[in-house]
Amino acid sequence: MAGRRGTNLKNDYWPKDLLLSILATLPAKSLLRFKCVSMHWRSLIINPYFIEQHLEKQQKKDYPQLVFASRASKPDMVLESMAIVDVEVGDEEGTKVRKGFRRSSSSICHLPCAHCFLSNSCDGILCFFGITSVFVYNPGTREFRTVKMQKKGFSPRINFCLEFKRQRIVYSSVNEVIAKKGMAKETNKRAYSDIFFAVRIFPKDFLVGFGRDQVTKECKIIRLFTPKEENDIHECEVFTLSSDAGASWKGLGEVAYFIRAAQLPVYLNGALHWILDIRHANPSEVIVSFDLHTEKFQAISHPSCYSEVSDRSKLKHMELLRLRSSLCLLEGKYYWPSRQLNIWIMNQSNGIWEKLFSINRGLTKNGIPLACPTAELKDGTFFVLRNWKNLQIFDPESQSDSEVLIQHEKYVDCYAYSESLVPLYGEPLVD
Repeated sequence: MAGRRGTNLKNDYWPKDLLLSILATLPAKSLLRFKCVSMHWRSLIINPYFIEQHLEKQQKKDYPQLVFASRASKPDMVLESMAIVDVEVGDEEGTKVRKGFRRSSSSICHLPCAHCFLSNSCDGILCFFGITSVFVYNPGTREFRTVKMQKKGFSPRINFCLEFKRQRIVYSSVNEVIAKKGMAKETNKRAYSDIFFAVRIFPKDFLVGFGRDQVTKECKIIRLFTPKEENDIHECEVFTLSSDAGASWKGLGEVAYFIRAAQLPVYLNGALHWILDIRHANPSEVIVSFDLHTEKFQAISHPSCYSEVSDRSKLKHMELLRLRSSLCLLEGKYYWPSRQLNIWIMNQSNGIWEKLFSINRGLTKNGIPLACPTAELKDGTFFVLRNWKNLQIFDPESQSDSEVLIQHEKYVDCYAYSESLVPLYGEPLVD
């Protein structure tokens, strides 16, 4: 009888704050099971306050998780699968040290469109887009949602963004790539196949971004597109991922900023960020942000590495990324005769940029710098992806990288990832 009485504990037997604090440290898979413990536990786990508490805990982990999106060399096989990787941590004399990696695969092969492109990730959710639809997916809850694009504008063409040797160039076709490099497919098949080593494929005429409104906590998809062929003017529309079954795209009209094609947005603090095109009318503007709450575009400050009109060509050699919960800019990556890759970081409180570190180009293989840092570790080193296949750790202080930690057979894109319970109001993905 005593044992039976022990099973009928009151809901408030555990102090609520203590229970929430413990639950917030657990992986999403465990929490999904714990929703079945009782109605009380379920109500706690699906509560919006707890969802934010859990996400904050996951984002503060000592070691980041990574997502690898596999892509083959052919244009019609952009995305195949992904894997979530944890860094295992062990204690040696009271100090946490890296012990190795634990890798678990999670297939997302069942995407709804043939040509799929990874836009960006935000708060544990990945966003993919194709020619006619956007696909958002939460690996932690395995929830997905497909949003059809409005039939507005024309079918976008494909751009091949070539990142090879000393330049980053956007071409309209593979044949143009081969012609520019002086190669012929029929006479030099090895050279033709090697070219794909550095080709990244993007739709030419529209950009897609994904993020969360920091006020309402709603997820939003942003689409920038040209309404007709040979038109450099972007129009914008937004889709809010609410529980409303009748939700639809909302048009915001023309965008006053000429945003560079073939780039992925960077999400930070409720806003998406892009580099502007070299042809943008105002030469003093370099970076534009889109506030997901006010749904407004505005130019923001930029590093001193770009200050004069004569520097305009440097825009082609700049990329944005997120490190240390801040907006960062890479410049000089493929800019010859530059001998180093510089990484700048913006202070979120005052908007002032500082140089975070540089990578000596002469120390890198064949003069090609390391790929963009993916995530920073607690000791100041960074995860980097060499040759789109090999995961390594780069130390900016010693300008050296570690042995290969993970080697992929196919080319992959690597992204930092934090597990979350953020809802998409969609359906569970079934293998």
